[in-house]
Amino acid sequence: MNAATVIVGDLASLEGVEFRVANMFTLCGGRKRILFESGEEMTLDSTTPLVVRRPRASGLAR
Repeated sequence: MNAATVIVGDLASLEGVEFRVANMFTLCGGRKRILFESGEEMTLDSTTPLVVRRPRASGLAR
């Protein structure tokens, strides 16, 4: 995944540690400022690869 495909609630793996995406802001040039629940922040270029896991919502009908 990259800045264009990550969404709130995704779990991003950074140096082997998972961080849940709490909020995001779109910046100029296709970049995104990602805020994690832990308080850390990260700015991603539109092409920066990111290891992300998207947990399924429990209790939802399929």
